[in-house]
Amino acid sequence: MANRPRWKARVIFALAGLPALFLLVAILLQIAGDLRRAARASHYTNELKLVGLAIHNFEDVYQRLPPAVRTDKAGRPLSSWRFHVLPFVEAIMMEVHYDDRWDDPTNRWVSSRPFHVYCWSSGKGLPESLHTNVVAITGPGTAFDADRVTRLRDLDSDTILAIAIADSGIHWMEPGDLAIDQVPESITQGVEGYGVHVLFADASVWMLRPDVPLEDLKQFFTIEGARRYDRDEVLGPYALRR
Repeated sequence: MANRPRWKARVIFALAGLPALFLLVAILLQIAGDLRRAARASHYTNELKLVGLAIHNFEDVYQRLPPAVRTDKAGRPLSSWRFHVLPFVEAIMMEVHYDDRWDDPTNRWVSSRPFHVYCWSSGKGLPESLHTNVVAITGPGTAFDADRVTRLRDLDSDTILAIAIADSGIHWMEPGDLAIDQVPESITQGVEGYGVHVLFADASVWMLRPDVPLEDLKQFFTIEGARRYDRDEVLGPYALRR
């Protein structure tokens, strides 16, 4: 009987330590989750930088930005600018038929697989894994205005060329982007809800907090807007990565 109080004391001590153990486990899980998110955010930034470099290299060769939609001689849409700049992303793409439609059987070996710089949800099944997370900002006054030929020297470096979204529903080779008059409020959440990645005309990539005001972001969607405003002043306070 003399040992009973000591046994009880050990049990009480062990039970008292459980909340602290649970708290420690919760903290470690939170840290692990934060590290995974940070790693993915860094990965997305690097992929979007590759897109920016490809656009710059395309412009070096053709002295213009790629049109948002590549068309044939009759004006029929063939493919997206994402497909058009492919040689400037991966030099191995030598047997791609750019004069055929993106979904033509001749390009099936390309269209049937996700391409890493655009498709950030490759862990999902088909067709979601083939959908692009990278879309250009298109429409009047943007760098991808269909009514004009745009060169990088025409743009202020603060002009936003492309932005990352959660699921476009658009095959990465297919014509389709984000019209300036159809930008949803949710776009600031980005791919995973932790902030939005944007590609500027100088090929730099910023990740902005999800609470960045959409109206502030929109200021840099047009060529004239980017000339009037300063991204460091307007968007800088919301930058997570740059």
